[in-house]
Amino acid sequence: MARVTMAIGCACAAVLVAGCSGHMPSLPMSAGSVLETLKAVADRPSFGDAEELRMAQENARKFEAENAMWNDALLDDYVTSIAQRLVAVAKPRPFAYRVRIVKNSSINAFTFGGGLVYVNAGLLGRMDNEAQLAMVLAHEIAHVTERHVTKGIEAAYGIQTVAQLAARVAPSTQLPPEAVQKAYEYTMNAAINGHGRTQESEADAVGLEYMTRAGYDPRQAPRTFDVLLKEFGDSSSVKNFFWENHPTNAVRIERTTELVKEKYAAQAASGRAVTDTDQFNQRTRRIVTALGVLDYNQKRLEPARAMFEKAARVDPSDPQAHYYLGKITLETGASGDAINGAIAHLVSATQASPGYVPAYRELGLAYTRKGDNANAVAAFTRYVTLAPNSEDAVQIKNAIRQLQRR
Repeated sequence: MARVTMAIGCACAAVLVAGCSGHMPSLPMSAGSVLETLKAVADRPSFGDAEELRMAQENARKFEAENAMWNDALLDDYVTSIAQRLVAVAKPRPFAYRVRIVKNSSINAFTFGGGLVYVNAGLLGRMDNEAQLAMVLAHEIAHVTERHVTKGIEAAYGIQTVAQLAARVAPSTQLPPEAVQKAYEYTMNAAINGHGRTQESEADAVGLEYMTRAGYDPRQAPRTFDVLLKEFGDSSSVKNFFWENHPTNAVRIERTTELVKEKYAAQAASGRAVTDTDQFNQRTRRIVTALGVLDYNQKRLEPARAMFEKAARVDPSDPQAHYYLGKITLETGASGDAINGAIAHLVSATQASPGYVPAYRELGLAYTRKGDNANAVAAFTRYVTLAPNSEDAVQIKNAIRQLQRR
């Protein structure tokens, strides 16, 4: 009844305002048609919790059938535990929140609504600490609590799609495929372009509130965007996460910094807020290393270096991190210091894992470039001993003979 009254009131207000302009507005519809239209507006169906959950579950099944998930149960459990910590202080919605990690290197996170949140490995691996990850999750949870997904679908597709969804909520029935497809298209578009700048700014503000209530350091919220700004800037190269309908990174840094000063200064200064945990570093290490390998293979050497330096800080005995740091140092520098730095990393790799075969090949190349033939021969010999059937074994043996003749 309240909705009918509001609709009639709005219509009457419109007529009164028009009347103040000095002329009578045209009325193309009869009085009966006006009442029917008002009733249709008042009775317009909208998503309830059950419809939102059913839609989210259908879309999640479709998405996971088409996209690979990161296969790490401990990581899934860890990230979901952070989400639960945030949900405990968030505006209540009757959903069991769940977070999945998408095996994708792009910078992205999104939700289908219904408590189902997805974070790309590329975004997770580039966060510096748990508080920054909490901000990412809190932002997506805010999209759920503020009903941005369902409101966006209603606005984008109007009454028809919403009515189709609302009409089929019995557990034994399936949602109409065309309605599900419309909802899926909206969410995938929102994942790239955002829900709209107003909604994205609201999710930033609400997410900051949630992460602070959950005990995380609010100063890490602007630093979440600062990390990405420093690495990627505000260019279209980050369109997968910050695009037309997202405020720019610089604007988000400014807004969240102001909010921290205005609303959360006491929490920031308390000394009790959580910034990082050992669990964050241990659980994300595999993703960090995988991103480093991907960046290296695509010749993005500086981002790759950053990933492997991060991995080496978490586990100084990681041979793979030192191996790639040695390769990158050798490929990006020709000075004596660069060569010595590469050798130091490669020696660390062999010390951490004496059977780590590729490190010996690179070590032989580094010693050769330095002019240390004896150590080059020793490294190459170790390489062909451990990998006698490698594709380049003959080539390396020839190199050994040449070095021995010098």
